[in-house]
Amino acid sequence: MHRKKAKGGSLDKRIVAVCSPMRASGVTLTAAALACALAERSSASFAETGEPYVFDAYGLGKHFLLSGFTDFHRTFQEGKAFRGPENLWHGVHWAVRPGHLALPSPFPQTAKELLRFAERLPGKYTVLDCSGMEESMLADVLDRSDTAFIVVDPLPGKLLPAAAALQRLRYAYPQSVLAVNRMNRGVHRRELDAYLGTTRYLCLPDLGTEAVYKAEYACVLPWDLPEGRAFLSSLKKHGETSGRNGSTVEYMV
Repeated sequence: MHRKKAKGGSLDKRIVAVCSPMRASGVTLTAAALACALAERSSASFAETGEPYVFDAYGLGKHFLLSGFTDFHRTFQEGKAFRGPENLWHGVHWAVRPGHLALPSPFPQTAKELLRFAERLPGKYTVLDCSGMEESMLADVLDRSDTAFIVVDPLPGKLLPAAAALQRLRYAYPQSVLAVNRMNRGVHRRELDAYLGTTRYLCLPDLGTEAVYKAEYACVLPWDLPEGRAFLSSLKKHGETSGRNGSTVEYMV
């Protein structure tokens, strides 16, 4: 991952891509939490790159009812400049696409265009939610990002079918952070360590279905709830102890 300055961008910008070799592993939630964690260090943006979800899920229409919601994607496609702090919530600029009831906003069609979009978003950090991204485009995005997080669900029924894709990602991007989401007491850690071939991974606790539903119905982020704070805390640390030998994953970005 060796990024060059994009036209109109800055070398001070740090682009973090969050992806997964499997579906429904929690990429969007992880990317959103990571953006909130980074926003405590410096200004940050969260960029949705797939199907619209965050706007409806967390009630962004309600949060920006008075201040107004800016469609960063449409503004970018129209060649207009971003004015400054917009869609600011939890210290994060939310570059998400309007919900399904709104007119669909245009979306960058190539990795180069997406990275130009990411460069121009406000803040030092832009976290890209790469869930559902086609593999060849994802490779181009990861090549041009500063840091990558690879999120996996430890459920064997999800891990095993994704084995080849996971191996390709880890081999191509050895400096990426492997994040195991939904960690719970039912996970056999010794078998998981053996399957992954490492004890160096970031552990993200299982939020639980109830907390996810509760957050969306209340139009808040899951880590606004007492039961969800551990998830954000895991990403706010500079390292996470994992495995029986106490190895530490460093992921300063």
